[in-house]
Parts: sequence; structure tokens; C-alpha cells
Amino acid sequence: MVSESFSKQDKYLFKSWVAAIFIAATLLMFTGRAFAYSVDADGVPEWLSLIIERSISAVAERMPESQSDENAEKVIEVISGKLFDGYKVDSVSISSGVIKISLSPEKTSDKWRVEVQTPQIQDPPLQWIKADIAATEKLLNELIQGLPVEALNWCDAGLKEEVIKILSPVLPGWKPTLMVHSEKEEYIMKISLSPELPLVLAVNPTLTSNSLPTLLHEDLREDLMERSSPFIGLPVIWAKRHEKEINVWTESFLLTRGIVERTSAEPKSSFSAGQVSQMKVNVESRHYTIAAWAALYAGTQDKTGEIGVHLGRKLKTFSRWNMEIYGEGIIELQDWDPEGRLGLRWSPWGDVWIGGEWSTKDSMWWGRINIEPRMHKPYAWLRWREDGEYNAAIGYKATEYISFELHYDSRDEDSIGLRMLGNL
Repeated sequence: MVSESFSKQDKYLFKSWVAAIFIAATLLMFTGRAFAYSVDADGVPEWLSLIIERSISAVAERMPESQSDENAEKVIEVISGKLFDGYKVDSVSISSGVIKISLSPEKTSDKWRVEVQTPQIQDPPLQWIKADIAATEKLLNELIQGLPVEALNWCDAGLKEEVIKILSPVLPGWKPTLMVHSEKEEYIMKISLSPELPLVLAVNPTLTSNSLPTLLHEDLREDLMERSSPFIGLPVIWAKRHEKEINVWTESFLLTRGIVERTSAEPKSSFSAGQVSQMKVNVESRHYTIAAWAALYAGTQDKTGEIGVHLGRKLKTFSRWNMEIYGEGIIELQDWDPEGRLGLRWSPWGDVWIGGEWSTKDSMWWGRINIEPRMHKPYAWLRWREDGEYNAAIGYKATEYISFELHYDSRDEDSIGLRMLGNL
């Protein structure tokens, strides 16, 4: 038996309801001005009393002020007996403009059980929606207990409204459909869920790292793109409610990847739900820094390009400060003159690194300050030599692979130039 398909009974009751209203309206519409009544229904659950009160109020609005309370009580009792199937009218009384109607079930209360069916989705969102459903089951069972099944003929729309009120805060974006059938002397209300627009159409994972080469974490991005497919098709608003769980799942998944394990890397995910959801992940090794780059210069004749590699080993000195011993090898493409650097730096705060390094090219010490690049954010670095020469740059990381810098070197005749870096 389907609650929304009580077609025959619906038609019958609809006709009865229309007839009752028509009779009442015919009797009342020519007899005088309408009088404002308030309605108080008892003997039924609160959500049902609201429906009953609205229905009685609709009839009472057509009652003339001149009509006696006794006649009005009889009219309301007749109409209520027709309208509220499954309940009997115990009493109707009108006093000081207040209609009090008392109802009780016509028979022993029916046994009810609620089943909320999980939609066809996969883990991990399947586990999250099961937990959401479990959080609503108690309220749903309390809602339906004791309801005469015949009452569904007139309260099914109201019942669905109450179900939506319970589900919406926990399962936003999921539209419930109610079905009722009997089984072993009990009635089961099945609630199926279907996703509502807008839906997640794609997930765009992006990975950034200042300690791992881009080529190494590209595999991680492809793994994430493949494994995030269960999120596609979910309601955006529900996915937004579970952004924290998605971040935890993403970080746990990456910790199982080989490159992350081998480099003792720590992933941090930031998921932003949308039709094209953004999954931004930063993966930083706790022990190593490995980077390689190729750069091309423009606007200066003193430099054409360079390739370089950076290898570092991080050390924990204080609980909040990181230190790194590193070596760099750089070859300028103009004169193919190799340069080696050996340095020590520490990070007093976030992406800021301060240190010093020895250069084999000029056999001098350099001081160095870096603000590490982040995706779609500006960054800067400054190196100054013990004799007062310095070079610096202000940059912008446009993609995972490409960065642009406005470069300055006091040693060059064309001191200012543009530099494009390919992050390998």
C-alpha cells in the first residue's frame, strides 16, 4: 500500500470533504458576516493538531457571527467526522470564540516502523549518509507511532512536511519520497532519498608542495582524481556539510600512498564543495626537501636561463621551529658555469625561512630570506652577499608547474629582468 496512492480512498474522501464544505458554505454564506474563531484540537499528536486546526479554521472563517454556538458545534462535528478519517470526534465546544475539538483513534493504535533507504552511493559517502540516517530514525519513529493508517488519507501531505523538517537539517539536498505498506501486522513507512540540484559534477584535486618535486606528487593528484569519483553526483549542500569528513578521508588516503610514506610527508586537505568541487592538498615532507627547476630570463642580457636542484634535510630544534641543512646545484645556461651552495636555514614562522649559505661561485657567504611560494599567491626572496651585493625577486605561482618572478641582481648591468620558472 502506498501512502501517496490511496487513489480510491482519496477520491472518496475528497468528494466527502468538498461536499461537506459546500454544504457548510451554502448554509453559512448568506446568513451574515464571518466571525474569527480560534481552534484548539486535542487527543492527537501535535503535528496532526496543527493540520486539524487549519482545516477547522478554514470552515469557521465562513461561519456568520449571528449563528448560535450550538448550530456551529453541530456543523463542525459533522464536517470533522467526514474529514478526519481514522479518528472519532469526542466533543466539540465553542466558547468565547474558541472552538475546542477533542478526537481519539477509532481503533487500537497501529504498529509502525520506519525504514530510511540509503541512496545508491559508494563509500566513503555511503558511511556518512548511514550515520546521518541513524541520527533521524528516533524522531521519525516517534512521529509516526500511534497514527491510524486511515489518517494518511488526509494527513499524508502534512506527514511528508514533518518528515522533511526532521531530515532537512541532517540530510540537506536529499528529497524524501514516502511509501507505506503493511507487513506482519505492522505498517512500514519507507523513505527513499533522491539527490536534489545542484549536484557535484566534478572534483578538481590540486596538490602543492615546497618539499616534494611536482613530478612526484603528480601521481598523487591522479590517484585522488580517480578515488574521488564517489563524490560526483552528491548534492552540493550535503557535500558541503561533510567537508570535514572529506578532508579527513583525503589525508588518510594520501598517507597510504608510497611516496608519502617514503618521504614521511604530511598532507593537509581543504575541500570546497561546489558543482566543480575544489580539493586543495598541501603535502610537505617532515624530513626532506627535494626540488628542481628550470628558469628562463627576459629583459636582461646578463642571464638567459638556468637549471637547478635543491636537496635538504629538515631538523627539529624547537617544538615550533624547523631547521634545514641543504645543498643546491645551479648551472647558468649562458656560461654553463656551475655553482654549488651549502646552507643552513630555519623557519621562525610559517612559510618564512631565514638562513645563510656558502657559494662556490664567488667563495663568499650569503644571507637569505625566503617566503615560500603557494599556489595563486605572491612570494619573495632576498639574498645579500657579505660585500654588499644582493639579488632578490618578487614572484607569483600561477600553476603547480609555472611561476613568474620580477628579478633583480645588483651584480648585473641589466639589473632587472623577468624570470619564468618551471617547477619540476
